[in-house]
Amino acid sequence: MNRRMPPLNALKAFEAAARLLSFTAASAELNVTQAAISHQVRTLETYLGLELFNRAHQRLSLTNAGKSYLPTLTQSFDLIGQGYKEIITNRKSFRLNIKAPSSFSVQWLLPRIANYQQQHPSIDVHLSAQDNDINFFPEAFDIEIQYFLEPCTNSHSTLLFAEEIFPVCSPKLLAGPQPLLQPSDLAKHRLLHINFYPEDWAMWLDHAGVSHINAELGHRFDQSMLTLKAAKHGAGIALGRSPIVNQKLANGTLVEPFNIRLPSQGGYWLTTKSDLATCPHVADFKDWLLQECDADQSTGTSSLN
Repeated sequence: MNRRMPPLNALKAFEAAARLLSFTAASAELNVTQAAISHQVRTLETYLGLELFNRAHQRLSLTNAGKSYLPTLTQSFDLIGQGYKEIITNRKSFRLNIKAPSSFSVQWLLPRIANYQQQHPSIDVHLSAQDNDINFFPEAFDIEIQYFLEPCTNSHSTLLFAEEIFPVCSPKLLAGPQPLLQPSDLAKHRLLHINFYPEDWAMWLDHAGVSHINAELGHRFDQSMLTLKAAKHGAGIALGRSPIVNQKLANGTLVEPFNIRLPSQGGYWLTTKSDLATCPHVADFKDWLLQECDADQSTGTSSLN
């Protein structure tokens, strides 16, 4: 069928202005300028060869042609809106069950979930960030993100990103009475440790050529997010791992006092079950996650800036 129709934007502008009897109100409803509404209405009148509004005496009213045309357009746009509502309400949604370490979930994944959901509105994400509770959800996990100290050999696993280890601290420590100008200055500050990485400070100090600091002293925490929170509040110097700390470096809540980074053998890996690897919603999430990781590594800072 060959439908001859006026420009859609002109129809929308006229319908809103005619229904509200105001170009100003129509511009607010359609989120365009009042001049744009006026231009689109003129375009429609030219297309039809008819005047749709009486514009005399600073008051807007409809001509007989405008009164005749308005109900048809209003009904048509209402039907389009109702059709949209029905298709959205009845669409099939998919549940994606993800398990990831709690620190990774809080510090890296959660800030990006809104971005993913905007791109995939039909996917309901169920995220388990319980490190030790494999039964947090009764369903089997579709995707699991794990941290390994050595490269993973699972054929269904993909490396998300490797890490670099380096000291981070509150900006106020740099401006304090004991500034951090070189690695040996760490002797004047408290070291903050993550229990899961007990050797980190000893390895980094050796990498930096510092031998006179006792790497065993300092506060210890069970999770990296607790250690970084303590560093943020000025309790001492923590060892950050990229790209987990990229956002904090980018927004200035933490700073990197030295340009000395230790490459880590560890990294975060994404694993899918072999029978789910080709499922569209699983494959889409994997592709999205890899794009986010690539963006982080290519810029060296968080993609949330």
